Parts: sequence; structure tokens; C-alpha cells
Amino acid sequence: MSGRTWSRIGLLLAFAPFLIFCLMFELIPTFALLVGSIGGVERHSFEWIGKVFTNATFQRSILNSLLLAVTSSFLGAVIGTAIGYAITRTRHNRLRGPLIGLASLSANAGGISLGFAFITILGSAGMITILLRQFGIDLMSFFSIYSVIGLIVVYLYFQVPLMIVLMLPAFAALKDDWVEASASLGGSRTDFWRRVGIPVLMPSIVAGTVLLFASSMGAYATAQALIGSRINLMTIQISILRRGEILYQPAQADAMATVLLAIVALSVLAYHIMQRQAQRWTHA
Repeated sequence: MSGRTWSRIGLLLAFAPFLIFCLMFELIPTFALLVGSIGGVERHSFEWIGKVFTNATFQRSILNSLLLAVTSSFLGAVIGTAIGYAITRTRHNRLRGPLIGLASLSANAGGISLGFAFITILGSAGMITILLRQFGIDLMSFFSIYSVIGLIVVYLYFQVPLMIVLMLPAFAALKDDWVEASASLGGSRTDFWRRVGIPVLMPSIVAGTVLLFASSMGAYATAQALIGSRINLMTIQISILRRGEILYQPAQADAMATVLLAIVALSVLAYHIMQRQAQRWTHA
């Protein structure tokens, strides 16, 4: 065999562990989920997928999940973009590195530990709740960490840092020469942002918002730790159908998971499309 053939074999062997990992933990589970959503190979039926869109409880779970994801991703994108720009433009170079490191660390936070952390801080017996009570302020009278608003606040804890990390390459692509060129042509700071800055950043902003949306739609552990089954979300509903606390319907759980997977997959696809558009500027 030629050297090129051996090179290809070596490349294939190098990628073999990754391919096996994808097969075992992504492709096979996804195939099993799709088969389970139609009741199996032998008695396949689209009855369970149809119920996801016709049953009132399942419809409410989809609407609640979409409302939570859209709200938290929009707020996370706005706040994260503003803070990310402030970090990249700060004059204190020694402060920039630790802030970026903190954002990277917080972007990976989540799960049950994050939910319990907020409960100990803002719960009914949380430290801040008790502290405010000493000053005659009843936090629970106008804010509850166990509500949808509370869940949005908790989601922002990891979505804002994630947006900061996603926007750093886009902010780095904004060259000072563009500002000077705009000013030399008589453009104001507002003109630069309206005609150059925002159009360049917009693909990255949209891509980041879509990724935050996908992250919110698929979140389960944090919501489970905070609200349990008090709020009807898709991930919570899948867990209920699987655990069998009220009723055990694995096929219905797989059908709802399939719909959720489709929503997240479309979001990720949109992210990659917008990210490719943004890379025209970040690699310019």
C-alpha cells in the first residue's frame, strides 16, 4: 500500500475513539428514542407524537418551555453582550483576564448544585431573605425563587456568562481602524454603530441568542431542583412520564423527548448557520 493509504488508515484509527463515542452515546440513543416514540418497530404508531400537540397538558408544557427559553435567552443575550463589550473595552488590562476567566467558569455552572445554591441564598430561609427580613423587607411577598421569574433569574446566572464568552471573538473583530475610517468620512459614533458595528455583530448576537435558547429548552436538573413539578415544563413532563409517579408512559415520554430534540436540533442548526455568517468578520 502507498504512503497516502497508510496515512488515511492512521487518520481513521485516530478518529476511531471519537466515532465510537458518537455511535454509543449519540446515534444509538437517538435511534432508540425515535423508535420508542412510535411504540417500537412491531406496533409502530404516531399516536404518541400526535398527543404531544393535542393534549392540553403537553401543549402547556411546550408553551411554558418556549416562554421560559425565549425570555431567558433574550435577557441573557442583551445583558451578556453589554457586559462582554465592557470587558473587552476596559482600560484595566489586569482586570480583563480574571473577568473572562470568571465568565468561562460561570458559563459551565448549572444543575442541581446551582439550584440548591440559589435556594440557600434567595429561598424562604435563604441568607438574603433572612437579612432583608431584619430590615422589615419581606422578599417572598414580591419575589419567589420557586416561580417562573425565579427560574429565569437562575438561568441568567449561566446564560449571561455564556453569552459573554460567545461574543468575545466578535468584539475582537471590531477593529479600531474602522472607527477611525468612519470618523475620517464625517461619521459620528452613532453612525459607526448603526452602519458598521451592529451589522458586523448581529450574526454573532443572533447565533449566541439561539444557543442560549437551546440551552434553556434542554435544561432539566436546575428546574427540577427549584420547582419540581410545580411548573409544567417539557423536561419535567418527560421525567414524570418516565418515573411513573402519576402515570408511567415511556412511549409518550419518548415522543415528547423527540419533539424537544427536534426543537433543539433546529436551534443548533440555526446557530451554525449564523455562526458561519459571523466568521466572515471574525476571521477577516
